[in-house]
Amino acid sequence: MPFFCIHCRSEVDSKFKACPYCGEPITDFLRRYLEHPIDGKYQILARLGVGGMGEVYKVLHLHLNAIRVIKLMRSSIASEPGADDRFIREARLATRINHPNVAALYDFSTLDDGSRYMVWEYIEGTNLHELIETNGPLTPRYAAKLAIEALHGLEAIHRAGIVHRDISPENIMICPDEEGTQHVKLIDLGIAKQGDATDASKTATGMFVGKWKYCSPEHLGMLDAGERIDGRADLYSFGIVLYEMLTGVPPFQADTPHAYLMLHSSEKPRALVDVNPSMPSSPALEALIFKALEKDRKKRFASAREFARALEAIEPTLDDQIGASRPLPRAVEVTEEPTKVATPTQLSGSAQPKASAIDSKASTELTDHGKPIGNRELRKVSTTNIVPVPSRSRSRTAWFAAVAVLVALVIVAIVVRMKPSPEPTPVKETPLVSGSHVVPPIPGHVALNAFPWGEVTSIRNVATGSAVVLQERLTPLSLDLAPGTYEITMSNPSFASSITRKVEVKGGAEQPVNLQFADPATATLPRFEDVAP
Repeated sequence: MPFFCIHCRSEVDSKFKACPYCGEPITDFLRRYLEHPIDGKYQILARLGVGGMGEVYKVLHLHLNAIRVIKLMRSSIASEPGADDRFIREARLATRINHPNVAALYDFSTLDDGSRYMVWEYIEGTNLHELIETNGPLTPRYAAKLAIEALHGLEAIHRAGIVHRDISPENIMICPDEEGTQHVKLIDLGIAKQGDATDASKTATGMFVGKWKYCSPEHLGMLDAGERIDGRADLYSFGIVLYEMLTGVPPFQADTPHAYLMLHSSEKPRALVDVNPSMPSSPALEALIFKALEKDRKKRFASAREFARALEAIEPTLDDQIGASRPLPRAVEVTEEPTKVATPTQLSGSAQPKASAIDSKASTELTDHGKPIGNRELRKVSTTNIVPVPSRSRSRTAWFAAVAVLVALVIVAIVVRMKPSPEPTPVKETPLVSGSHVVPPIPGHVALNAFPWGEVTSIRNVATGSAVVLQERLTPLSLDLAPGTYEITMSNPSFASSITRKVEVKGGAEQPVNLQFADPATATLPRFEDVAP
């Protein structure tokens, strides 16, 4: 029976450790259960992720015809001392939670080989990270609305005796109900532990679990002797998330765990408007966020419920509009900067115009064929000096002069038209013409893949020698290119030589390009740990 990659659906050898076309790992669990239902009832549909504790899959319950999420504990983790107990404890704690803002746990079982798995509610929607990445920063009132629901869910988690310890935009889902109203659900309690765990920030192997970008000072070990992590650590992480909802970026950004350690331990976040100048000023909201981000947890909110109530109190006063761009100057000519004041010399002796002579709506009601001109178009119209407003008598004189010039131009045009036209120069015809406009050729779609992965160094049109400008370079990568022959070069820093291949692109056709820096059959499967910032 053929084996197909769960990611790109290419037919591959099941013995490979990764797909040679897209680099998707092929694990022993996937080989066994991709074609055979788990426990005879869960059919794998897609892999959602691979983390420190295990693999996560989207599955179909064959008997109930319902979509679920299965979280599997990795076999390597299962062999570690205490790992199995942690997995069972998480499942038992999760069954205590029955809240509309927290994903529900449906099932928990053990496979024949001793592997443990949990079956969770599948959330149809988008996560907060995708929402911010697609739409940019959220309005203050919308961000507060989502935050309040998330905090109610977090309160339910804490009351069940769980510290979530992985609060991040990826684990906050936004989903519509049957009436289309959006709601929040917290997901992924996979690294949660009981609040009294003796080693609350690490696994049995000493590996930090979570995301450095959103971890609290307590997660990094900044606790006094005898103290343990509690729900206030999640509130710090959520303060970072709310900050990112309003600015588009988290308050602390670094490249190494050590740098994050320094930032979370001592750095004060910048004011919201300094990071996002277009954001409407919200001092009360900023004060709540900064309280959640206190380094000393005693100065934070005592609970998620207290944080939610503080947000509920100010939500009606928050702005529900995206920050407006700065107003344009009130002048005859629109510029990117405030209009410069004309000097008497520049006005050639004429009187300097008064501000009242300019209609205050002139800068905001300019139109182009009846359509308002956007800010970007207005910026193209630039001048260095104010043009004085002419008087009414001078305007009338200018009007007569313009009419005279127009009559003269009409006479000249008639005379020119009466002259015999010269023979036109032959022009080479092209089939790509529609009316009076040249129709561009239909592009071809190119799918670039490399194993284990590759970076596109360059793409050059062989006929013209011109280089293709790339916005993204890492594979897998999809591009639309005009028909022609291209020379594509990929590199991988782990390998000494780059790979170059010529590709013929045909209009409207799909063209896969698959390169291999290593033999997938002999490649070592990489370790996946949830420690990336």
